[in-house]
Amino acid sequence: MIRSFGLVLAMAVALSGCAGFVRDRIYKPDPITAAPAWAGEAPREVSARTADGLALRGWYWGPAAGQQDILVFFHGNGGNRDIAARVAEPLRRSGRGLLVASYRGYGGNPGRPSERGLLADGKAFLDLARQLQPGGRTYLFGWSMGGAVALDLARREPVDGVVTLGAFSRLADVAPGYARPFLPDRFDNLAAIRQVRAPVYLFHGTHDAIVPYAHAARLKAASGGRATVVTLNGAGHHLEISTIEQHVWRALEGRGGPEAR
Repeated sequence: MIRSFGLVLAMAVALSGCAGFVRDRIYKPDPITAAPAWAGEAPREVSARTADGLALRGWYWGPAAGQQDILVFFHGNGGNRDIAARVAEPLRRSGRGLLVASYRGYGGNPGRPSERGLLADGKAFLDLARQLQPGGRTYLFGWSMGGAVALDLARREPVDGVVTLGAFSRLADVAPGYARPFLPDRFDNLAAIRQVRAPVYLFHGTHDAIVPYAHAARLKAASGGRATVVTLNGAGHHLEISTIEQHVWRALEGRGGPEAR
C-alpha cells in the first residue's frame, strides 16, 4: 500500500512538474482560530517586512528592566504565530526580549511558503529584532524546520548564539525515499552549519521519532566540532519548552547543559 501510494505520488509530481504539489506536503500551516490565552503578560503583535515586500505578523515580549538581549524564535513546518508564541512563552522567564517569528502563508500571513521564502522571512524578523532592541545581544532559537532558518541566518548574519531543537541534517534525510527526487527545497543544514561562527547548541531528544537523534551528531561533525550537542534523554520531537528553558539559557550563557558534548 505504501509503495503504491509512493508510486502514485511520484507519477503525479513527474507529470505535473508542480513544485507546489510537493510543498503542500512539506509546509503545514494551521489557521488562526481563537485569540491565544497567555500564561502571563500578553505580547505585542508586530510586523516584519520582507525584502520582497510582504508584511508578516509575529509576537513580541519586551525585556525586563535592565535587560537588552533578545531571542528570536522560529517554529517548525506546522503551526502559526499563535501556536509558536504559546510554545515559546517560557523562554521569556530570563527577562530577555522574545520575538516569535512566523512565515509567509502561515496564520493569515501573505504569500506561499518555500525554502527561499522562509529564509527571507527569517532575515526580516532578525532585522526587526535589531530594531526593537538595538543595544543587546541577539540569539536565535529554531525548532525542527525552524532550525534550518536559524542556521542559515547565523551563517549569513552576525548573531551571538544559536539553539536548535530537533534539527535535521538535510530535508531530504527526513523525507520519504520516494519523495526525495522531487523535493523543490533543500534546507541543507550540514552546509549551513559549516559556515556558522557563533556558538551553536543542538538540543535533541534521544527518542525523537521524527528527526532521529543521529542527526545531531551529523550536524556536530559538519560544524567541525564547534557545535555542542545537548542530549535530552528520553525526549521526543515535541516537548514542553518549560522543561528545557533553563538549560537553553545556561547554554547560551556558556554554562553548559544536560549532557552537553
